[in-house]
Amino acid sequence: MKLYKAFSKQQIARIFGVNRGTIYAWEGHGFPVRPPERPGRSSKVDFDSALEWFLNYQEIKGVSEEGLEILEEAIRERKRQHFG
Repeated sequence: MKLYKAFSKQQIARIFGVNRGTIYAWEGHGFPVRPPERPGRSSKVDFDSALEWFLNYQEIKGVSEEGLEILEEAIRERKRQHFG
């Protein structure tokens, strides 16, 4: 079940605990950002796709399984704090 829709890059940065510049840097590594729906609108990030990418990207960089579990729990906790 999908709980969250799309967020701005700034919102996603807050959720992941990074700055917006990091999100832009991640885009160069395949971070899933949807182009704007209409001209003049900002691009959006689907949370589920972003979380999946993040966990895969961290795994590629050599994070252990235990580390991935810690990251997943931290992100779940952050979601609870921000979205109830």
